[in-house]
Amino acid sequence: MEDNIEIEIGEINRGNEQIIINKKYEFNFSFQRKDKSKIFRCTEYKTLNKCKSLIILNDKKEVLKYESLHNHFEKEIDVSISVAKHKIKEEIKKKFNSYGYKT
Repeated sequence: MEDNIEIEIGEINRGNEQIIINKKYEFNFSFQRKDKSKIFRCTEYKTLNKCKSLIILNDKKEVLKYESLHNHFEKEIDVSISVAKHKIKEEIKKKFNSYGYKT
């Protein structure tokens, strides 16, 4: 595993969690095991690249396993936009909740 890995956990439009590694690679929630650990796969998993990279988090959102097997180029610009979008969505939710609306 790489040294100094920066992990950000956000949310995609359908309400599922998304993990961003070093502002370069995105991982979407795939499934949850019986032991409550969650499997996240690289967003390039279902493309022609068939990327095999994955992350396993326990129920406390600690990384149990990170397989960095990327077979594609990183997308720093796209991921940075995604990070900004998540932060904006969180601010909007806070504002709506402060007015008594449910999000």
